[in-house]
Amino acid sequence: MSSPMTRTQVCRVLGVSPKSLYLWERAGKIPAPSRDRRGWRVYSPEEVEVIRRFLSPAGLHPASPIDPREGSSMSPESRLEGLSARNQLRGTVTSLHGDGVLCEVVLRLGDGQEIVSVVTRSSVERMGLAVGQEATAVIKSTEVMLFK
Repeated sequence: MSSPMTRTQVCRVLGVSPKSLYLWERAGKIPAPSRDRRGWRVYSPEEVEVIRRFLSPAGLHPASPIDPREGSSMSPESRLEGLSARNQLRGTVTSLHGDGVLCEVVLRLGDGQEIVSVVTRSSVERMGLAVGQEATAVIKSTEVMLFK
C-alpha cells in the first residue's frame, strides 16, 4: 500500500499548482482530500487517481503516473501550452545568487535585456537550473504599467 502524498508532491506529479487543487476542491470538481493530524491535506493514491482522471480528458496533463521525485515528464513547451499567462520570455540563465531559502535567477533574453526572478532554492534544484541553460520566464499580472 502506498503512503499518502502531500499537496506539494501531488502538484509536482500532476503538473498543477496548489491554487488549482484548492479551487477545484472548492468548486466541487474534485473530492476534498483527507487531512492529517495537523489538519493538512494529504492525498491517498485513490484520491490522486481521481484528480488524474479529472485532468486527463482535457488533455492538459499526462495520464501515466510520474514519480514525484522526478518531477514532470512533459516538455517545457507542452507545459506552457495550457497556461493562461501570455507573457512567456525565453532566455539563458546568466547568474544564480542566494543563500538560505531564496535564490535570485537572472535570465538574459534574446535582445540582451535581463529579467530577474526570486525563487526558492529548492525550485532551482528541482528544475536543475544552472548558468548557461535555457529557461522561460512566465509572467501573469493583473497590472502592467507603461511609460513613454
